[in-house]
Amino acid sequence: MRRAVRSAPRPAITPVSYPAYHPHPATRPAAGHTRPVTYVLLIALPAIVAVAALRPR
Repeated sequence: MRRAVRSAPRPAITPVSYPAYHPHPATRPAAGHTRPVTYVLLIALPAIVAVAALRPR
């Protein structure tokens, strides 16, 4: 038993237009804002020191 092979539909050739790209200026964080890397270091550094201090010798 043979199955009928159908060809894929052909894509339509129509022009595509995109809106103009207008980058937004980068905003600076407000004074007194704590960066996320500070929180990462506050958690990671004590853990790294504890692992180094408690490792088997």
